[in-house]
Amino acid sequence: MGQKENHIELPALRDFACSVVSMDAKSKNHIEICGQCQSNLKWLQWLADFGVRERSYEPPAWVTANAGKVFRLKKPGFVTVAKEIIANLVYDSFNEPLPAGVRQQARPPRQTLYSTDKLQLDLKIDVSDEGGLIIGQIIAYDIAVNTTGLRIELTESGHLIGKSSTNALGEFILQGLPKGHYELQVVLPDTLVKLPPLSLDS
Repeated sequence: MGQKENHIELPALRDFACSVVSMDAKSKNHIEICGQCQSNLKWLQWLADFGVRERSYEPPAWVTANAGKVFRLKKPGFVTVAKEIIANLVYDSFNEPLPAGVRQQARPPRQTLYSTDKLQLDLKIDVSDEGGLIIGQIIAYDIAVNTTGLRIELTESGHLIGKSSTNALGEFILQGLPKGHYELQVVLPDTLVKLPPLSLDS
């Protein structure tokens, strides 16, 4: 009973683990001979390290949106989680031969067209010394699909690089983008439409 009462309290161990206060000699001596306090201190140190790593992780925006829907509803069992769809590439001007007289260095902006069963996505991609530019328009095959105010996200390895939203004509723009390899996605109420990886380079 006496040994149990002499354990170092968890708040004090937490301060030691997070380096809030320095460990005094008495506490060091106790931890060296007390297996329970050693275990508690190791667990708190692991928890502190995990917290630092967790803060550096940025979940994809669609995951956060789905989680928000779940917790806002009184009956989470009825939540429909958004499904992911990869759009098909229909046309890419970079796959076509250059027009006569156009040099490789003076290549015009890239035009691409993607399609799903509900949407068509037309992109113009241009790269200059000032940064990358993506201009797009979303057209719905089904009049029931509203293309106004859709969220457009550009990510790189899961990190959000840029975002935009569509206007009344389904148009959007992303500009000032650094060169790199990105993923573009369109967030619908019940579907996440993702495009194959995009490369913004010279």
